[in-house]
Amino acid sequence: MQKRIPTELINYLILKAMEEGPSYGYELIKRLEEKSNDHWDPSYGTVYGALNRMEDNGFIERTEKENEDRKYYQLTDKGEKELREREEDIEEIGIQSQDMVLGFLNVYKDIFGERRFDELIEKIKEEFEI
Repeated sequence: MQKRIPTELINYLILKAMEEGPSYGYELIKRLEEKSNDHWDPSYGTVYGALNRMEDNGFIERTEKENEDRKYYQLTDKGEKELREREEDIEEIGIQSQDMVLGFLNVYKDIFGERRFDELIEKIKEEFEI
């Protein structure tokens, strides 16, 4: 599994996940894994570090649920505004991600050859049901 996720992308995905309602760290980790079809394995440090920074910036706040010991976080009004602004910028992240993926595929083909590249393309087709 890929462990390193670009900071801007993980921040956006966490804010987007919280749009659905209060969440706790482990739940957010599982959502990120699910969104990537289990290709990402974000660490606790990555997710909780992002949560701490977002809380410091006023984008999220801690909340409690009755009869639960977990620390839940929810979007603030400032966080919702931040999410809307990030959604406007997501197109640029998509373009950068596309360039990164295409660059990686070209390097993969150069290193591992045509046969393994073709096998990878077949896996991609299966993964995305193309």
